[in-house]
Amino acid sequence: MTGDPGSIGWGAAGAAPSETDRRRLAATFELMSAVVLEGTDVPGMLALVAAQARVLAHVPLAFVALPGEDGNTLRVEVADGPGADRIRGLTVRRGRSMLGRAFTSRRAVSARIAADQTLTGLPAGPILILPLETGEATRGVLAVLGRVGAEPFGPATARQMLLFSDMAARLIEVAGARLPGASPGVAEPTLRPQSSG
Repeated sequence: MTGDPGSIGWGAAGAAPSETDRRRLAATFELMSAVVLEGTDVPGMLALVAAQARVLAHVPLAFVALPGEDGNTLRVEVADGPGADRIRGLTVRRGRSMLGRAFTSRRAVSARIAADQTLTGLPAGPILILPLETGEATRGVLAVLGRVGAEPFGPATARQMLLFSDMAARLIEVAGARLPGASPGVAEPTLRPQSSG
């Protein structure tokens, strides 16, 4: 290899991470610790992801939606924050919703107002929806909702949250691979929480 490695352009050599990078890394390490050291299961990881996303994005509400049994819907499995009980269990059709657009396209979707008719019960603030992408498939979506009247999510926040959601999806998949009956090293096909009875 020739040339100065610091000139490649992947961040300045020796530059300290920004405060937002440090917060994202701390949240990611908490997820890693939960799955690797504590053996947290899929429902626990989903709840932790929503809680960490809410703090990282500085928003009042975050939730995770996973594909329904029929494959044509997405269901809010976990929600964290005020009003979480109103949207937990909400089911939307993939083809007609903002959640479905992010899930199918594997791209983040951002809007000034969560004015999707299928997302009843959500406050009319800005929304950022991120695919939970494992590299092989999109397993669900993570959404963060800002306060009513807040500015839309900027590119810097969207980038941090996308990095977080990518790692979160992989770590949830690791938790799913530990389910009873799963082959070692092979993740379950979905991130859906398993029923306890």
